[in-house]
Amino acid sequence: MMKTSFCSCKNHTETIEVYDFGMMPRVNNYSSNQEDNDRSSLILTVCESCKLVQLSSMPDLNSIYLEYDHISSASTSNVRHLKNVAEIINNKHNDRKTLLEVGCNDGTFLRNINKNFISHGIDPAKNVYQKKSSDNFSIHNLFFDTSNQLKIRNLVGEKVDIIIGLNVFAHNSTYNDMFSAVKYLLASDGYAYVEVAYAKDTILSGNFDTIYHEHFCNYTLTSLINILKENELMVVDVDKVRTQGGSLGIWIEHLNENKEVSGNIDVILKEEHDFGISDVSMYMKLSKVIEHKIFNIKSRFLANAIHKKVLIVGVPARGVITANVCNFKTLQNAVAIDDTPEKQGYNIPGTNIPIENPEEVDYKNFDIACILAWTYKDDLIKRIKKAGFDGDIFIPFPDGKYI
Repeated sequence: MMKTSFCSCKNHTETIEVYDFGMMPRVNNYSSNQEDNDRSSLILTVCESCKLVQLSSMPDLNSIYLEYDHISSASTSNVRHLKNVAEIINNKHNDRKTLLEVGCNDGTFLRNINKNFISHGIDPAKNVYQKKSSDNFSIHNLFFDTSNQLKIRNLVGEKVDIIIGLNVFAHNSTYNDMFSAVKYLLASDGYAYVEVAYAKDTILSGNFDTIYHEHFCNYTLTSLINILKENELMVVDVDKVRTQGGSLGIWIEHLNENKEVSGNIDVILKEEHDFGISDVSMYMKLSKVIEHKIFNIKSRFLANAIHKKVLIVGVPARGVITANVCNFKTLQNAVAIDDTPEKQGYNIPGTNIPIENPEEVDYKNFDIACILAWTYKDDLIKRIKKAGFDGDIFIPFPDGKYI
């Protein structure tokens, strides 16, 4: 394996290449022509020092995030999860707290936070949030980093009691800078709650669809602890969360060597140790696991579906990667459906597969369905069957099989 880049951890260690996915389109670059899609190299690496699995490079952040196509409220399952997290936070506090959500998107989470909180959201995208008269929070269009931390502090008006980051701390090559901003803004007795896709259950198990240009980091608890310690922060509790194909929910506080922490931490660290997280040779074997997953999807689905009428269900970022890595552009008669209006009328990036409104599709007209948004498969399968679909259904991950 060849060395490719340097990690942003404090040791600035040279990373080792794990897998080269080739030139991939940007997952949110929707177009009516596959030739219009900008492509960039997508190379997975690992840092020998902090053990963070990461990309070798990332496109310009402004080009990705200033106008963003992902809408939090587009998925009923995601809305349900955001409500559940908000309920956990609400139930922890009876007094008035200052809360800041990083990457607040369209405000779905903040709308479910109790009104006794002083709530703020940070998000660089100006196109996703539409203010409602009932909203009792403020949205600030900024990147969350040390260059803006003083400005954020002035906007919020005080130190922050609670910082929330749900699937955003993996979406930036300057992740260390983001955690440094957490350190600066967090009150001395405050905490942060962060959710990230769990590398052990996703990419390190060969589920490669979490690898795309804006998803720069793939965390394990081991790598998170290393990175947080560099920023004088610590994990005090951790939970496994059933989102994104497997996630971690991390409770973070200022570093305190005398702080009593949850036993969940040692349990997961032992699981990671047994899995081989700290052994570089484990990462070197990963390419064969990824190749096997790709072969399964191509042989079990693509070869069977190439001449059939195919319904692609959901076009999340992860699904765009699956479609391109597994060469879905060879499907001769395929249509995709997605609830996000901004995607409808365009093609899946990198293909000529059109994306249509789910309400305008004749489900009885298809022979086979592929659930690209497989982390929401239960809801989606019920939905398409209720709408009249009666064909075979293929779930690409984690096992690449029909149900």
